[in-house]
Amino acid sequence: MEGGTAAGLVPGDDPAGTAPVFTVDLPADPGRLASTRERLRGWLRAHRVGDYDIETVLIATGEACANAIEHGYRFAPEGITTLRAELRDDHLVIEVRDSGGWRADADGDPGDRGRGRTIMDRVMDEVSIAGTPEGTTVRLVKRLTGT
Repeated sequence: MEGGTAAGLVPGDDPAGTAPVFTVDLPADPGRLASTRERLRGWLRAHRVGDYDIETVLIATGEACANAIEHGYRFAPEGITTLRAELRDDHLVIEVRDSGGWRADADGDPGDRGRGRTIMDRVMDEVSIAGTPEGTTVRLVKRLTGT
């Protein structure tokens, strides 16, 4: 170990999946979504989250991350999206943050040209999206079923 990390690990990584908080900075590259989902899957499994909950969380989180990359950084491919998941008693709280541009429709509605928001609403217990000129935060909450 050099500098407190094993080869190939970044400071803050939790290879055993034991920390109650999972955090990853995701470059604005859609090609990185699959590996990020797999890291989150491993962390959720390490915390004994049930398969159904894992799959629904991965669907919603994947949508939120893809939207951050596609919409938040459409003109800034060097952008970083931060994914943070935290286990709290019987539920999981996920935040996906970008510092890209927020663009609402003329009537103030952020728009929903795709199905991402609908999908997130259907599989999660709570979904909120806060957009500002400084970026967007998507907050997802899932009550865990234990199965």
